[in-house]
Amino acid sequence: MAAPSGGGALRVVGISSLVLAAVAALELAAAAISSSAGVLADGLHNLGDVSTTVALAIAFVLSGRAPTKQFPYGYHRSEDLAGLVVLALIVTSAVISGVTSVEHLIHRPTLTNLPLAIVVAAIGFAGNEAVAVYKIRAGRRLRSKALEADGKHSRLDGLASLGAAVGVLGAALGASILDPIAGLVITVIIAVVAWETGRTVTGRLLDEADASLIATIEEVAAATPGVLGVSHARGRWTGRRVIAELTLEVSPDSSLSQAHALGEEVRHRLFHRISPLAEVIVHLDPAGDSAAHEAVSHHAP
Repeated sequence: MAAPSGGGALRVVGISSLVLAAVAALELAAAAISSSAGVLADGLHNLGDVSTTVALAIAFVLSGRAPTKQFPYGYHRSEDLAGLVVLALIVTSAVISGVTSVEHLIHRPTLTNLPLAIVVAAIGFAGNEAVAVYKIRAGRRLRSKALEADGKHSRLDGLASLGAAVGVLGAALGASILDPIAGLVITVIIAVVAWETGRTVTGRLLDEADASLIATIEEVAAATPGVLGVSHARGRWTGRRVIAELTLEVSPDSSLSQAHALGEEVRHRLFHRISPLAEVIVHLDPAGDSAAHEAVSHHAP
């Protein structure tokens, strides 16, 4: 679950999390009473979403702290670290849900209090849909694409709750196999979310290159008057911030002040073009001078 920055957005996410926590608590309690695998899986799914938000919210607070001598680059990596916690929570939910659903598929325990389970699953659907509408409207008001996207995610979660209700209803009508099948379907949904989260988290921790980001950095720098070439460009995410590094080729006849001004112009243009950009480190090389780095060439890996 992605939470955007900003007090207003965090407040929206906090209220949404309280609603989903209540829904998850109801579903887990109903699952314990009814032995429904589908309701259990959906309760774990909603609980995972709440846990995700809590982990990310803590990381957002940490990332807002000022750099210190011990952590001169700040605490923005805490958001990437929180991604690992989130991934572990999602995987744990998928395992518990999957094991329970398979056991119920094999042993077919007798479900009890089915009306309660159906009502609670329906509440899960209504709760997720209410949260979805709230997040989407708030996202549009706050101009937060992340919050709006998270609202659409909550809408999909509501469909999972509806699937759990259908599974229990099928069991109540005599098709007991539908309940563990609903649990397995929801387990697959959780597993897909875990896979996508794992790819994102791993990429961020390994400084995966964003091809479009690098292309934009090179394009903006090369189009700046006075830049004769861009020989090196890199960019990486640190939490929600982008750090960029690039090497520019400039005229060997440029004075120090002229070269510095050119580097600052490139930085200025990049800050305007890439909104999450937090820092740009520019290195200037005299164009055509093959010996410019000869003194340190033997240190190259």
